[in-house]
Amino acid sequence: MLTSNKPFFNKLFSGIGKALAKLPIHPNFLTLLGLVLGMALCAYLLITKDLLLFSILAIPVGLFDMLDGALARASGKSSKFGSYLDAMTDRYFEVFFVIAVAYVTGYWILSSLLILGTYSISYAKARAAMEIKIENNEWPDFLERTERDVLFVIGLFLSQIFSIQFLSHDIFWWTLLLLVVGTQFTVIQRVLRAKRLIEERSPVTSHQATKSPGHQ
Repeated sequence: MLTSNKPFFNKLFSGIGKALAKLPIHPNFLTLLGLVLGMALCAYLLITKDLLLFSILAIPVGLFDMLDGALARASGKSSKFGSYLDAMTDRYFEVFFVIAVAYVTGYWILSSLLILGTYSISYAKARAAMEIKIENNEWPDFLERTERDVLFVIGLFLSQIFSIQFLSHDIFWWTLLLLVVGTQFTVIQRVLRAKRLIEERSPVTSHQATKSPGHQ
């Protein structure tokens, strides 16, 4: 979905990346700095419980997460470890983000189910990659990280602006429910895709290749 427009966002941040490339900054430093900023924002929420300001500040913090990639491309310092480190810090930040909001809202059950779904989405692809060779562009899914984060922040922001209740629950509760259902749908989508790719690309075993005519 939004992730399919990654080339657009890469182009949008290319100018910033070129400017940063003139400084003695390594992309991995920006990756770790982004995690620190995210944790600081979560700590701010735990102290102030100000969900409105938190949801607003989450936007620039989220955009900061794209700077490491822009710098890596502009400086020619892209690396497999850099991509790995970025993915790992993304997982930490996403969990801190959800837990901090759950602490303030009290929506622990839905938040826990959301975390389960997000990690299952990541593991579904990572585990498939242990069986066969796969590419990132082969996994265009319904609810990837960008979509999850955008929906999460929008729902949180709207719940602080409009005190609307539907069936005794506010906008953010329904947003969490939508995310929980959406992540599980995405997990199923990835499992089915993994099954298809593994069956298509797995080599025929020697046992299958040497079956006698009597067993066919």
